Amino acid sequence: MTEADRGPQTLQDYTVFLRRRKWFIVVPWLVILCIASVVAYLLPAIYQSRATILIESQQVPEDLVRTTVTGYAEERIKTITEQILSRKTLEQIIKDFRLYPDLQGKEPVENILSKMREDILVEMVSAMVPSRRMGRQVEVNVAFTVSYEGTDPEKVVQVANRLTSLFLEYNISLRENLARTTTNILEQQLEDYRDTTRFLEEKIARFKEEHLTELPELMRLNLETERQIRRQIEGVEAKMLALEDRKVYLEGQLATISPNVLLTGGQVWEPRDRLKLLRSQAISLEASLSPKHPDVIKIRREIEELEKKVSVDNERRNLKEMLNDKEVQLESLRNHTTDKHPDMVRLKQEISDIKIALADSRVDEAGSADPAFTGATNPAYINIYTQIKRTEIEMEALQTQRKELDVRWQQYVKRLEKMPQVEQDYQDLIRDYRSGQTKYNETLAKLMEARQAEGLEESQVGEKFTVVDPPQVPERPIKPNRMAIVLIGFILGLGAGVGLGAIREFTDTSIRTVRDVKRITDVPVMAAIPDVQEQSKIQSKMKRGKGS
Repeated sequence: MTEADRGPQTLQDYTVFLRRRKWFIVVPWLVILCIASVVAYLLPAIYQSRATILIESQQVPEDLVRTTVTGYAEERIKTITEQILSRKTLEQIIKDFRLYPDLQGKEPVENILSKMREDILVEMVSAMVPSRRMGRQVEVNVAFTVSYEGTDPEKVVQVANRLTSLFLEYNISLRENLARTTTNILEQQLEDYRDTTRFLEEKIARFKEEHLTELPELMRLNLETERQIRRQIEGVEAKMLALEDRKVYLEGQLATISPNVLLTGGQVWEPRDRLKLLRSQAISLEASLSPKHPDVIKIRREIEELEKKVSVDNERRNLKEMLNDKEVQLESLRNHTTDKHPDMVRLKQEISDIKIALADSRVDEAGSADPAFTGATNPAYINIYTQIKRTEIEMEALQTQRKELDVRWQQYVKRLEKMPQVEQDYQDLIRDYRSGQTKYNETLAKLMEARQAEGLEESQVGEKFTVVDPPQVPERPIKPNRMAIVLIGFILGLGAGVGLGAIREFTDTSIRTVRDVKRITDVPVMAAIPDVQEQSKIQSKMKRGKGS
């Protein structure tokens, strides 16, 4: 027989079990029920006052005035809740309404604040509204409730009113601060962009001043001026070449003319012609006169002087011809090589040596380097020499003009070479300036919108909280639920009694029935002798029951 066979098996068994263990069931049941009833009626009544606050949308269309307060209302409600549940605010509320007097002085302040935080409840109220974007119903938070629980109904409604007022005040303050902060940030950004724009304007002005002649808009003017100067240089060079040819031509003529002429017997003689005549006369005189004759000596002396003079003239003429040849070679070489080329250096040195030798010959002849003061008497020589000097003066003037034009031309060439880089730098500055100006204009437009939004919040026509159901004095407590506690005690007591009776029944080893004998001995029972006393008690009870 299994262990489960020890318990009641039939309805009669259960009846016998309840009769036999009734006190084990009734006593715990009544004890727990009494305890639950006492607890239910001893717990203090807790009252709750609740306010419903509607989240009103902006009254002015957003197409006209756009608010700068971003974020969802739920986030703002959580922020305000944290501000209200802060230590400073709760301590002030506890002090103003003298809350939790039974805990004052007995519990730490943190425990009291935690208790009050538990008594404050903020819940969102949702509703299904059509969505413009999705085209279907969506759940949106349209309101929220603020409630407070306490034992004193009057204080509960007062605290609920205070909490509701704090939510309204903090919301207005928070939105105004956010709008004001946005405006301040945009004003600071606008000032920064204004300073940046001014700095770039000053930088552009300085850049224009430093590169006044190299700005991109002067490209065409600089090119045209450079071409004009180059044409002027070419014109000056052409004139110089013409004068150089004229000088060479005049010097060639000058080389064929003797600077001095002899005036003898009213007749003008060239030194070479006079020398030939004197040599013929000397031969005739020497043939008829002795060598010491005065006429012979005189003519010999005059011949010697003329020979020296003719020799000097020939030497000078040769030097001039060499000088002309070297200068022609130098001019031809200058068009193909640089000034540092060895041939150029050699020719310049040779020309310099020839000029020195020519000057020395003139000094030896007349004691001066200027042929104009050498005592030349040939009018043709003097005329050509004067033309050469005038040509040299014109060439010097053209050379000076050529150098000035070359300096100006180099300046314009450098300007044109620098203009691409200057243009790039200038465009970078203009690009930065335009970018800064664009940011400035965008920030100015945003600032105007922010100021409109700030005025919107100050006039309280933006999104705001509105109390649609203010706190009321609670008429009855929300807890404890006394009947529920008594019912729970009834059920727990009944369960405890039945459990205790069952435990007592299963732990009882007494033998009362044939089934108990069979279970213990595991031997079939052949016969059973009833308990005479027990049977008589049963019969007497049955008789009394019938008689009644």
